[in-house]
Parts: sequence; structure tokens; C-alpha cells
Amino acid sequence: MSDKPKNVFRIDIEPSEENPDRHPTHGWQVRIKRQKEQHTKYFSDKRHGGREEALEEAVAYRDELLEELPDPMDPVQRSAEARSKTGVIGLNFCWKDDGSGTPKPYVQLSWLEGDGTRRSAAYSVRKWNLRRAVWKACVRLHDAREEHDGETEEVNDMFQTALPNIKEQYEDGPNGNGLPEEDAEKTEATAEA
Repeated sequence: MSDKPKNVFRIDIEPSEENPDRHPTHGWQVRIKRQKEQHTKYFSDKRHGGREEALEEAVAYRDELLEELPDPMDPVQRSAEARSKTGVIGLNFCWKDDGSGTPKPYVQLSWLEGDGTRRSAAYSVRKWNLRRAVWKACVRLHDAREEHDGETEEVNDMFQTALPNIKEQYEDGPNGNGLPEEDAEKTEATAEA
């Protein structure tokens, strides 16, 4: 059997000058990560009858675990999730200059069509207010994904995840110095209504 099967790692720890009281540890550890959750189990050489026997047990456990766990997340999706600042892949917030010299707040969304074409849309916070812009973006993103994949997060779950994150980005303003006066006044008026 190979010394280094996938998802199975060798652990050999001995006492050292720095750590003379360290307990010697020799065995194999299974490590598999799925949907941000780490699954690990250690197989001691001593407890399992030797190095090769412990490895066989570890590999058998790994194989059973791989059958139970969902497939790994697509690397492109994993990368998009890591970059997402809203908690919802394909949904983000930005300040855009429309040529007037004044940045304006937008909730943006992007998705892939069935043929691989990237599509996008944006909702003006000044036109719709923040909550409605986020809601409209979530509905449109949900519909686009449902049409393409047939499965997606519920609109309300997307909205509940994204709104607090987008609100925080919005309140930081275009330069991180708070909202421009026009947006601050609209936010206050919306809160009072």
C-alpha cells in the first residue's frame, strides 16, 4: 500500500530537547474537508497492530467517509464564496460613478447562463432604498439560478444573509468615511417613515 494515500497523513512525534515530556505519537490521520467542515480521525500504530495495519484502517475509514459525505465544492464556487463580502455568491455592493463625478450606491448581481454567458444587473439604492434594492437583487439572482441549475437558496435566506453585510458596506460610504450627505438624509427619512 502507498505511504501517502490521498486525505491520509502520517504523524510521527517524539519527545525533543524543547519538549522532553511530549508523549510519542505514531499513526495516521484522516482529514477531509467538506462545505467548510473538517472531518478527522486518528489511527494509532500501537492500537491498530502496527504501521501498515493502522494505514489500512485509516484508508478503509476514509473510503467509508467519502461515500457518506457530499462531493467537494466546485473550486470556482469555493473561490467565489471566499471572495464574497455579502455572504451570497453573485451578490455584491458597490459605489459607481456614472460620469457625474459623484459615486452612487448600487446592489449588483451576476450569474452564469446555461451556455456559460456571464450576465449581470444592478439596482440603485437611491432609487429603490437599500432594503428594496437588496430584495430585488436576491429575487432576480434566485430566479436566474433556479432557471439555470434548478436548485438555489431561498430568496429570504439570501436576503437575510446579504442585508446586514451590504448595510455595513453602504454605511461605510464610498471612501470608508461614512455616507455622503445625500445618502445619509435618505437613510434617515426612510427610518422615520
